[in-house]
Amino acid sequence: MKRKLYLLIVMLAILFAPFALAAETLPAQLTDEEFWKLSLQLSEPDGTFRSDNLLSNESWFQYVIPELNKAAKQGRVYLGVGPEQNFTYIVALKPKMVFIFDIRRGNLDLHLMYKALFELSKDRAEFVSRLFSKPRPDGLTAQSSAGDIFNAFSKADTSDTLYQENLKAIQDHLVKTHGFPVAANDLDGIQYVYDNFVRFGPYISYNSST
Repeated sequence: MKRKLYLLIVMLAILFAPFALAAETLPAQLTDEEFWKLSLQLSEPDGTFRSDNLLSNESWFQYVIPELNKAAKQGRVYLGVGPEQNFTYIVALKPKMVFIFDIRRGNLDLHLMYKALFELSKDRAEFVSRLFSKPRPDGLTAQSSAGDIFNAFSKADTSDTLYQENLKAIQDHLVKTHGFPVAANDLDGIQYVYDNFVRFGPYISYNSST
């Protein structure tokens, strides 16, 4: 029994050794061309689903993070699935590279929207302002807590002018700044995702768009 266990451990070590080495040789970042090529190669045709899943319906996912941090090393590759809950894990685990999978094509559109908004925003308050197309309330700074930010924006009115500006900024950032050849149906998908965040604002939930 001990010999079989030893052989199993040796085989697993041989099998996973290349992955440990690969983590040390990951590129600092992908080029725009590499990013888009991977998106195309790894994506499947769209389908029909009962929900859009624009937000996670799991409320307890963050409670595993303390134990996860004990087991997982930083600077590796993170494999995730679904919408925004991945960002909580990414911040905690600090991976060097991230891959997010989902059966829905709309999840790609969702994360392309997030990618543009993250890169366009200088801090969290500006990100939330762009995400919901609400003017930034006075008093919010780069040091404001998430609670303070959402409390402030929950009282702010949605601006159609900001919506038009932000939607164009998202599309231009992806297509013109990055040079991604985003198909028309994906541009429509990004607008659909963004419309829901603007419509429901800070009160958006898993069930909002279903």
